[in-house]
Amino acid sequence: MTYELNTIRNTKKTFPKNTRFMFEDFLITCPFSISYLKEKNRKQEVMQWRQIGMAWYAIEYKSLTQAGEFFNHDHSTVVHALKCIQDRKFNPSLSDKVNKILELMQLEIEDSNQIGIKEVNSLIYLEKLIRKKLAFVEK
Repeated sequence: MTYELNTIRNTKKTFPKNTRFMFEDFLITCPFSISYLKEKNRKQEVMQWRQIGMAWYAIEYKSLTQAGEFFNHDHSTVVHALKCIQDRKFNPSLSDKVNKILELMQLEIEDSNQIGIKEVNSLIYLEKLIRKKLAFVEK
């Protein structure tokens, strides 16, 4: 358990201090459905989004095992994903994807200062519902 928390803490240190780790932020930004990310797929684009998703899930829920189970992988794959996120400066395409999520979060924070946090949370929730409906319709 200590190793697990240290790995997660070390990954969190590579982000700005006020970063909010919510798996929903990942879901909004990711161009692929969760079911597609859970499939066995070794295309670089899909693997990178899966790694980011695993990292976000592990950080939010503080469990490597749960993140691995959610994505149909074991905890060692999640550890690898966290290390890739930590070393993202060496991989520009992965870094760009992480920055997209961070930009989305920053927009939400800026918007919340203007119209109120409850309204922003409602809009985010509404967008998530719409995305889920679209994902269901696309199947």
